[in-house]
Amino acid sequence: MKAFQFFALFLCSIPLCRSNEPLEILGPDSGLLNPFGVAFNDQGEMLIAEYEGGRLWKYAHNKKLTQLAKDTPFNGMHNLVRTRDGRIYISDTRANLIRLLDEKTGIMTIVSGTGEGGYNGDGIPATSAMLNDPISISLSPDDKRLYIADIRNRRVRYIDLEKGTIHTIAGNGATEVPRDGSIAKESPLLDPRAAAEDSQGNVYILSRRGHALRIVKPNGKIYTVAGTGEPHATDGPALEAGFKGPKHLCIDTDNTVVVADAENHLIKRYDPVARTLTTLLDHGPGGTPLNRPHGVWVTPDRTLYVCDSYNDRILKVELD
Repeated sequence: MKAFQFFALFLCSIPLCRSNEPLEILGPDSGLLNPFGVAFNDQGEMLIAEYEGGRLWKYAHNKKLTQLAKDTPFNGMHNLVRTRDGRIYISDTRANLIRLLDEKTGIMTIVSGTGEGGYNGDGIPATSAMLNDPISISLSPDDKRLYIADIRNRRVRYIDLEKGTIHTIAGNGATEVPRDGSIAKESPLLDPRAAAEDSQGNVYILSRRGHALRIVKPNGKIYTVAGTGEPHATDGPALEAGFKGPKHLCIDTDNTVVVADAENHLIKRYDPVARTLTTLLDHGPGGTPLNRPHGVWVTPDRTLYVCDSYNDRILKVELD
């Protein structure tokens, strides 16, 4: 192999080949209105939930937007997730429902919620369980549990997707900051906005008004791991660093936690090994600032997608 060929291959094998400069995938000129969540199907097509627009989209490789489930009267969708076998779950927040779209048949059903806001217990069929503003959802790594940030019930719950029952993992209905080391499902929660499970069985919970990130460990105990409880944007040691109204999170492939820090107009990363909180992104193409980002998603190849919600756009960033 010639020297220059070897050098070129070497360059393409190191992170310098991946640019951290964000790209705009979709913007206002596409007609996109207030995107809050994205997911991807097996073909790599993007699925998009709008909040104010109230529409569910598929963005194909031909750069064409196709509206899905046109006949469904969505009311304040916040995000969506997709299982490996093509089930698309949608948090229809203001309708107090979790919906399911079968990707193969196009049939929409309700998997949780009665349409009435409230709480009527756990360990019951999810279809008969009341929800109260189910604001964000996520899937466990094995697709067996669907987590629900049931914000006005002040609980994080999950649906056992094999049994069809609903359970609480954190929150007792009271609105307070939980004590470190307490049993999560016996403790209060302050504005649980989003939750996600990492590959080690830890469940992270964002506290919107609490300006904090908490963890429920596999032993069921809850701890605050980032944020001071007061709104600010400082980076650094996680328990000294700050959030302001964080809205969504996802787990990267290295088990770090990516957070849409909406009211700071930033994307942040929590590193559980270093115990630090750092800013990952504060702008779009050309340096244009983020405007209340509400959704983040990292693909297996470590590409970050950001719903820059109040700029009506979706950004893509290749992570190192």
